[in-house]
Amino acid sequence: MDKIESQIVQYIEEHKESYIAFLQDLIRIPSITGYEKKAQEFVRKKISEIGAEAEFLEPDLKKMFEKFPEVAQVPSIGEEGLDMPLMTDDKFTYEQIMASPYDRLKSYKDRPDVIGRIKGTGGGRSLILNGHIDTVPVGDESKWKHDPFGGEIEDGKMYGRGTVDMKGGIATMIFAVEALQKLGIKLKGDLMMQSVVNEEHAGGGALGAVAAGLTADAAIVVEPSGNSETIQKGSCGGVYWEVRIKGFEAHAGARWRGREQYGVSANEKCACIISNLLNMEREVNREETLMSFCIGKLHGGTYATASAPECVMNGVAYFYPKLGTGPAGINKVKKLIRDAVLSVDDPWLKANPPTVKFQHYDDAYELDSSKDAVLKTVAGSIADVLGNQNPSVAIAGGGGDARHLGNQGGIPAIYYGPGNAAVAHSTDEFIDLDDYIKGIKVLAVAVYRWCNGV
Repeated sequence: MDKIESQIVQYIEEHKESYIAFLQDLIRIPSITGYEKKAQEFVRKKISEIGAEAEFLEPDLKKMFEKFPEVAQVPSIGEEGLDMPLMTDDKFTYEQIMASPYDRLKSYKDRPDVIGRIKGTGGGRSLILNGHIDTVPVGDESKWKHDPFGGEIEDGKMYGRGTVDMKGGIATMIFAVEALQKLGIKLKGDLMMQSVVNEEHAGGGALGAVAAGLTADAAIVVEPSGNSETIQKGSCGGVYWEVRIKGFEAHAGARWRGREQYGVSANEKCACIISNLLNMEREVNREETLMSFCIGKLHGGTYATASAPECVMNGVAYFYPKLGTGPAGINKVKKLIRDAVLSVDDPWLKANPPTVKFQHYDDAYELDSSKDAVLKTVAGSIADVLGNQNPSVAIAGGGGDARHLGNQGGIPAIYYGPGNAAVAHSTDEFIDLDDYIKGIKVLAVAVYRWCNGV
């Protein structure tokens, strides 16, 4: 590291207690998906205080569907299932959403992104730092050992909903930039900070920023990438599906009429459909693991003494970028699922074909290896700040907003942030505070190097 970089690292080390206190304050403001504004006001105020030009930007749903109809989604909120009635056979349309009775799903009113800008002096490379402020719901609070909105600290870990996913990343972004500002370090390239809404389930905040034309030479999404010594160069896609199977309801004692079957339980037809779906997964994964197919819920029938007139299965197929990126990957996985369901060799199912619908989908993303300069910058910063000459580079197991910055925005984007995503969405979610501080140091050096072409 040069003299300036050493000063950056030292400054961050000296101010780490204030960074921890800020994160506690942020955790104490609930921001479950759909209820982000209060936390966004807090973030906007802090971004202004560090000397950036900060504003609210409300994602424009209509513009998203006009520009990116293959990936735009219904705005979602924390109450699971509210968007279920909007399911379609193939994809959402803006007109369908507007015709629905669910007013809260028709816009991002009172759900703004925060955009912070620092103008460069000229001649450098521009950069976006992106993170999402929304969190998943708490779930059964009685199962938490720690207050989910308390920011409690125990054994070097801070607990609470959103600590790792991903208010820790938001704070990392802010304080990496603050350190540069406080030290009077000028950046040649323009720097933009984005605290976006609705990453969970829909990705509308980031897609809204892309649709608004916000761009840069590269982007770092500060999602938890495993720890402060790991970079993720892409993320998996996901297709959430539903299969409805028809049966013929009859009393158990009337299942047969002589030698002819009369009552047909939709439940009994699940087995052959499940078999086809799992065979599809095995075939896709024959040479390497490209898909994780999950049958999450199954429900059918009304009485134990009657054949089920309907059975509904719900699940998700997560898939790696090698199976397909962007809208093409989504459409490929949809076809695989639909074909597996509708090709079952069963007389009843051929005469009464199941319906296949898709509730939600994320496109997979992977950084183009010919445009990996930002990855190399972060890797070099990890090497020099933390002493790890060979930081891990992986693909995120779930979705993330780099997909919109990269696939839809054409911006070379990576994930780098503190914490282990394995504890995200879980009871007693936490972030390791030592890793949090390390992440701030690495990111600050990386921003300095990237924007100044060091």
